[in-house]
Amino acid sequence: MKDLHSTPFPSRHTSQCDSCVFQHHSLRSPDFSQAFVGGQKGYQAYRDLPWDLQKIHQSPIKRRHLEPWKIAVIVIGTAVAAAITIGLLVYFLAYDQKLFYYSANVKITNIRYNNEFSRQSSGRFRDLSERVERLIDKTFYNSILRKKYIRSRLIRVSPDTDGVMAEALLTFWFSSTDSRETLRERVGKILRRGLKKYTGPLRINVRSSTISSKYIIFL
Repeated sequence: MKDLHSTPFPSRHTSQCDSCVFQHHSLRSPDFSQAFVGGQKGYQAYRDLPWDLQKIHQSPIKRRHLEPWKIAVIVIGTAVAAAITIGLLVYFLAYDQKLFYYSANVKITNIRYNNEFSRQSSGRFRDLSERVERLIDKTFYNSILRKKYIRSRLIRVSPDTDGVMAEALLTFWFSSTDSRETLRERVGKILRRGLKKYTGPLRINVRSSTISSKYIIFL
């Protein structure tokens, strides 16, 4: 009869079961330093890790997209900024100006004064105004002030030595920073040059014809 005490029984902990090995492997902190180094070997070692550990150390890639309302805000803001810029340019280039009025006195020697000239509705006054205004319009439309010139209008015919004096109101559109007197001299030179070149039925005394500043209206 064998001695029961002499037969050694295997201890519970002499060999590790599969579950213990799995627990030991799961609790141990894996070393990824070799998994990501060494090219293909490192990648293969990383692939051999359990799938749950691979998932933990994969860095997710997020793509950022602008939301529709943000895009709309950017577009509207850009449009508003462009509109403000254009508005300011239009204001300073077009509306930051004022009307300049000048009085042109043209001496006509081949017309004698008549009481009908005292009424702007009379036939003589309308006929003379048409001729004088056409002469002045042509003069400034063919000058460097053609973009600044607006119109002319005969406002008065008065008796003068050896003829009549026709007074016309000239309207220009100049910048508010321009000098009033400098512009008057320029307008006078252009007008006298046009009177000298005139070859129509009116006889004009250029030396006796003058131009003066009238008044200015701010807009």
